[in-house]
Amino acid sequence: MHLDIITLGFVLFLVYLGNATLSVLWAWSGRTFPGAWLWVVAQVLMALGTLMLFLRPWEPLWVPVVVGNSVYLSTALPFAHAIWAFRLKDRFPLRFYWFVPLVVLSLVLVVDQPFSFRVMVVSLWAAVGASLPAYLLLQRVESRFRLANYLTALPFLATVAASLVRLVWNGVAPAADDFYHQEGANILYTLGSVVISTVTLFGYFMMTAVRSEQVVALKDREIEARNQKLIDSGRSKDLFFSIIAHDLRGPIGGAARYVRKHLMGKMTGLEAKYTEVETLASALEKTNEFLEKLLWWSRAQLQDWTPAVAPIDLAPILDQALALVRSTADLKEIAVEVSPPPYPDLVADPESVQIILGNLLSNAVKFSLPGHRIRVKVSENRRLCLITVHDEGVGMDAPTLDRLFRIEDKLSTHGTTGERGSGMGLLLSRSLAERNQGGITIESEPGVGTRATLWLPTRALGSPT
Repeated sequence: MHLDIITLGFVLFLVYLGNATLSVLWAWSGRTFPGAWLWVVAQVLMALGTLMLFLRPWEPLWVPVVVGNSVYLSTALPFAHAIWAFRLKDRFPLRFYWFVPLVVLSLVLVVDQPFSFRVMVVSLWAAVGASLPAYLLLQRVESRFRLANYLTALPFLATVAASLVRLVWNGVAPAADDFYHQEGANILYTLGSVVISTVTLFGYFMMTAVRSEQVVALKDREIEARNQKLIDSGRSKDLFFSIIAHDLRGPIGGAARYVRKHLMGKMTGLEAKYTEVETLASALEKTNEFLEKLLWWSRAQLQDWTPAVAPIDLAPILDQALALVRSTADLKEIAVEVSPPPYPDLVADPESVQIILGNLLSNAVKFSLPGHRIRVKVSENRRLCLITVHDEGVGMDAPTLDRLFRIEDKLSTHGTTGERGSGMGLLLSRSLAERNQGGITIESEPGVGTRATLWLPTRALGSPT
């Protein structure tokens, strides 16, 4: 079978030119994917390479053999680069571009060799070059994109197979044909190129479709995550306001009933009135303490709130926290032992630290048995200040520890002498500790006691050593 190879070359050039034009227009319209313009460059290079081969009768021999074939064969690199940019996150290895000078050098060396030998060299490079984008398209493919990747890899796989057949054909039985009079595998290779060239443009469309599906899937996941976050936030707020309603009703209602019964309903002496007023003041102070925790909790939940972090001296803050619980500890005859200064210098918000320590010490006193002791130890480890509050109280079992920091499982408990707790103290403390680049860990065992450890940085995050 003989065909007019010049006419066939012109048809091949028009097909590649059409592919290049359509891919440019498609990319220019915004239908792209990572590496899309590299794919366009490859299409343009293929059109340019076939143009040089078509103009062979009017050019010196080295132009179509060396330049035309080099441009055509080098298109495998931008194709591979485009696929790499689309599918992989790391940078494309630029060492692959050494493929180009090797191709040029080999073609320079064979420019004066017989036609069949030149065909073998070109076929070898075509098989090697097309195998790289085919490999990148077929490795670790998601099941939902498998068909799209297979179709995109089809022209590259066909090029590899056809090039190997052409290589063997010209190596086993070198033909007497030349560029203008080709037969057998050589002419079939050129005819197949016309068919395969259209599929490369189809690959661009497939990759844009895959990209669109990926973007839609990503947006769906983001919307789902936001919806779940809204659901969780709404549920937490509902539980939170339920906690507020429950915990405010008790102390305020009790204080109101006490005032009506004892201060308004009967006459008493001065000493009795003082005791009753003291009881009322204590109840109102508890309510005020809870409201203060509530205020801090709401502030800590705001995304734009950040603590005023600065270097602070721990000693006076620890003294203030101890002063708040000393009277209650004295009533229960609980000794509070504190490791002596000097203490590590903290980098945190002073008000946050005082609230956290006050909550930890208050819990330790509340759940300690009368006549026992509480130990407060301050140490430093790996640029962290560790403040441990260890009581010898009733302790907690593993299920209780697991529920300790979950607002949906808010624990309302009583101390060893009937003290009421809202369950908000530890939730607030952990939130404030995390905002100060720290944290809280709780270790406990029923009947043995509880060890609460607050850890905070001794230098600002990211500061030099």
